[in-house]
Amino acid sequence: MQNEKDFIQILINHYKKYPQMQIEDFYKLIYQNEFAGGHLIDDFDSSYKYLEEELNSLNKQYKSDLMFEDIGNGLARIYLNSLNQTAISLNIVNKFFVNTANSVIGSIKRFEAKLNIFLKCCREGILLYDVQRISDFLHEQKNKGYRHISHSEEYRNAYLPSYRVIKKGYAKYFEIFLKIDEICAKNEFVYAAIDGRCGSGKSTLAELIGGIYDCNVFHTDDFFLPSELRTKARLEESGGNIHYDRFYSEVIQGLKSKRAFTYQAYDCSKSAFTKHIDVKYKKINIIEGSYSMHPKFDDIYNLKIFLHVDKEEQSKRILSRNGQEMHRRYINEWIPMEEKYFKEFNIEKNSDLIYDN
Repeated sequence: MQNEKDFIQILINHYKKYPQMQIEDFYKLIYQNEFAGGHLIDDFDSSYKYLEEELNSLNKQYKSDLMFEDIGNGLARIYLNSLNQTAISLNIVNKFFVNTANSVIGSIKRFEAKLNIFLKCCREGILLYDVQRISDFLHEQKNKGYRHISHSEEYRNAYLPSYRVIKKGYAKYFEIFLKIDEICAKNEFVYAAIDGRCGSGKSTLAELIGGIYDCNVFHTDDFFLPSELRTKARLEESGGNIHYDRFYSEVIQGLKSKRAFTYQAYDCSKSAFTKHIDVKYKKINIIEGSYSMHPKFDDIYNLKIFLHVDKEEQSKRILSRNGQEMHRRYINEWIPMEEKYFKEFNIEKNSDLIYDN
């Protein structure tokens, strides 16, 4: 379960922001915090049609200043009234929603624990609602099987809510999806690089994008410099830690050929080439990992994304992910090499979008 203090803050934030919130509106907020959409969506087209109809039915005179709203537990509401102010494809918004609904698996046990926290906040006077009424309402909902419910009439009349619940990552990186849509409309291909400090979430972001678009995703970790090429002179070279010549000849040239191609991954833990990876011809191509913006091949990109993480958080993540021995190697060997590469080639400065993770 998410941190109780953070969850209480979500409740307080909504209480202050929406004075007309009723008990059922808090129930709905908590339900969405735990279960997101609350159901699997196996018909993408029907979901899109319903989204389109709802968007068309909205009062076009009502302009919302709010696009995203944090509801906790890694989730957010995206408000449909705000979409007219962006160039985002409705198809992409629907994918945000469907992917979220189909990947968030809530727990009745956690849900009940959160309802009890809400009740506790009311008992302690943090939220000013009648405790007996809440207890009766929650007992009634339990008897009904904790179903998804609608907003109260008071809430609907006061705030005209029209939104979808999506992963917070989609909200955080919304500008990336906007950029990809924009490039798709104007160019034959999208070639996007995700570079940045180790432990900053490059692979996670690439996976997030790959879950929305039909795209190829390449990992520069598959092009770690083989041991026989790791000479002193090569490792002193900025960006020399990647086998950039092979990456250029196998991936960049493959992309430029506009045909299907194959490349071979190198597993640095085994110091050996392993699987062959078949690449299909696709419009959108994401290249993620350290050194992905190396000047040997960065001329292909029409979108460059840089992810930053502070040193303390970076160290914690590497230790948790890789263990003590590998942590020492990162700190003493690989991070200094990355930093040299970032500085010499102005990687962060030359990026289109920069995120602090």
